[in-house]
Amino acid sequence: MDNILAIATYGAQRVKHPQTQKMVSAYKMGYSSAASAVLLALYGDKARDVSSKQASYHYIQVDGDVVVRHGYILLKVSNELLRQAETITRRFHRAAVFLWRDGKWCELPTSRQPEYTEPLPRSGPDFNPSSLRLVDAASGEKDAAVEGITIEKSQRDLNEKAWFWIMGDTYPHRELLKRWGCRWSKKRRCWYYIGWALPSGVEQLVSEHRIAEPTDSEASSNDDPCTVEEAAEILGVLVSPEAGLGVKPPRLYVLNAVVYAHHDLETPDGKRIPTGTCGLITRLYNRNARHGWSYEVQFDGIGEGWYFERELTDLEPIPDIRITRGAVMPPGAELPPTDADIKRSLIEAGQQPEALPTAVEAVPSDNTEAPSADAGEVPNVATSIRVLKPQSQPPDGAEPDPVQMAIQQIKAAPMSRTPFVQSSSNGKKSLIPIPHQPVGELTGSISGNVWCYGYSVHEGTAIYLNLGGPRMAIEAIRARLAKGEIVNCVPWDAPAVELTAGEGNSGMYAAFLQNIPEAKFTSLILLHEQVMQPNYGGKSTTFILRVSDEQATMQLKHHVTELVKVPVFDDWADYLYHAGQTAMLVRKTRCAGGLDVLAVDLDVDAWTRLLTGGLEQSIIALPATT
Repeated sequence: MDNILAIATYGAQRVKHPQTQKMVSAYKMGYSSAASAVLLALYGDKARDVSSKQASYHYIQVDGDVVVRHGYILLKVSNELLRQAETITRRFHRAAVFLWRDGKWCELPTSRQPEYTEPLPRSGPDFNPSSLRLVDAASGEKDAAVEGITIEKSQRDLNEKAWFWIMGDTYPHRELLKRWGCRWSKKRRCWYYIGWALPSGVEQLVSEHRIAEPTDSEASSNDDPCTVEEAAEILGVLVSPEAGLGVKPPRLYVLNAVVYAHHDLETPDGKRIPTGTCGLITRLYNRNARHGWSYEVQFDGIGEGWYFERELTDLEPIPDIRITRGAVMPPGAELPPTDADIKRSLIEAGQQPEALPTAVEAVPSDNTEAPSADAGEVPNVATSIRVLKPQSQPPDGAEPDPVQMAIQQIKAAPMSRTPFVQSSSNGKKSLIPIPHQPVGELTGSISGNVWCYGYSVHEGTAIYLNLGGPRMAIEAIRARLAKGEIVNCVPWDAPAVELTAGEGNSGMYAAFLQNIPEAKFTSLILLHEQVMQPNYGGKSTTFILRVSDEQATMQLKHHVTELVKVPVFDDWADYLYHAGQTAMLVRKTRCAGGLDVLAVDLDVDAWTRLLTGGLEQSIIALPATT
């Protein structure tokens, strides 16, 4: 079993070697602690003491890889080497060597303390080393790149949302994690997400990169450098979840689309298809978990065959350019299989994806015979569209979910229509004053008579803050929040409220500042980036500053329009506002100061179900066309 040790150091310095008199780089270690002795013992022949007789510190020169994080040399050691380190530290009054165990650091035993002890604040490491590439003390070499992604879940109370810590090889997928609402923790050096469950896109990412032994069928086709999904994630392209976890990744091409050969291909009977050859997609296939989407393509003058999506492109070819796919291999090495070889292997093993029926075959008209689906015939769009009824009623014996309950309640109790505010006749936008009232005093590192006139907190994160006072004190409060630190709001008749952007989140607020020099008073409103920049690419949260029901209704309609992939009409705004609150997709945050702040879950599946369920139950209707 590998253990992680952290050995305190003052960093690397250039010192003169006492024997060779040459300048060398060495690590400066404490003279009275066991740090230098443990480092020499663990590195063995690869470490030597180059301290002079007059030096007040130990200087240890190390050959090979060294990982230093926040003033600590990190090593991965076996149980035997750990016992050796314990034997050394027990001879000293102070160890300055720490072991990562059960999610926390513990200082090794000493002559004063025979057991492991937790270090006092600021007297030991305070970071999580689990996701770092460390040096193995036995070999002296650094670990290879971390493979796979792991998830740790922490939840204080079942009634509170959980914290999901995402660790491992997450750097190539950082853009994907951002799109799905994940945040980076500087303290723990990993990503985290707060919610009842992980977004489907993150679950898909973890499932695809979880360390597992490949099956025989996977091993036979494991010679490809990477799959389409892996390349998309490295390039920062959003990859949708798998079928078992949500919506499948979108296709690049549809039926009867014109495509071109991305590089030199071949037909199933061995005919060559040059780069840029034009073809027409005649059939769609289900998605293969490893190789992605595939299609049946009819290439002009050559023939028809089954091809992966990575073998096709919708870009017209450039004259005199030919692309030949291959691999650089050493002499005598076995060449990796081509896409044609992989497809032949899948067909022989019976693993070819199932072909989907064409749009015309799948949805024939009720009173007409389904037309033929010849390769060159484009189906009539009107005959290939069908409105599917949503699941507005729960299955027999099952409890209805919040969306189903909301649709049922709205249908049973007619909702009131909200009178919308019309724009002014001169075309200018009217401004609506934000209500505010004194709440308490704000205190940070200083107390400068800064008063809070309203705040909103959602899941421990300050979303909205309205404050005023002297300019310098206002700037001090603003700087603390910008750095992710905590500011307290102290009411007159209630406990203090902590306001922060969240652990490790800095620069998360947009500032609206107004200075009144004559009164020596500055007014500042801070809004979280989730208010200013909603994330419509994943299941995240945004917020509405509700001044009136009319304003909140239309703002919610705007968010839903941006989120879902179906049209949203103004007449549906009242239904969305009332049904969203009933389904708990829109809920009030903890706020004070006279302004209500609403949290809006940007769950595309739930909002789409609300729309389709409202249409199916005739609560809302499509507008009449002329």
